[in-house]
Amino acid sequence: MNCEYPLGTRLISVLLAILLATSAIGSFANDADQPIEISADQVTREEPSGLTTYRGSVELRQGSLEIKSERLVFSFDDKGASIITATGTPATLKQTPSDRETPINAQANAIEYQETKDRIRLIGEARILQDGAVIEGSTIEYIVSSQRVIAAGSPSGKKPQRVKVTIPPNSLRENPGRD
Repeated sequence: MNCEYPLGTRLISVLLAILLATSAIGSFANDADQPIEISADQVTREEPSGLTTYRGSVELRQGSLEIKSERLVFSFDDKGASIITATGTPATLKQTPSDRETPINAQANAIEYQETKDRIRLIGEARILQDGAVIEGSTIEYIVSSQRVIAAGSPSGKKPQRVKVTIPPNSLRENPGRD
């Protein structure tokens, strides 16, 4: 099952506003200006490809962004743009948008950021939580430039999974008039 946000309904708009559209782009921009600090048990860099792999209790921090994983790989696409992939059971991402007090918490078996596509993908048992609202699915993509969230389940396989959305009742009352 696929579920694309926003679709124009009040409920979906409210959820999107709660989870990611609340100045997430501003937060990413502010964090992008901060230095990246990475700690791990082991680091391997391959020249001249520039492929760098961090292993063992990896922690990445950049401003309000925190990623924790078992493995983190910096690689490059054919155009030289960076691709960051964090894997774990689960890999976690936490970031606090600049206009909010509560952070966005995300987790998945893999978290992938593709610079050229301006996209963050959560792959495998994906989950995003903020202010009590939750989106869960097999995969969740966030297109940063358009503030679009696309969640998908996996209707086949050993353990079929549908997209699950939980919206706390107070968030519907706090965001009247959104369509």
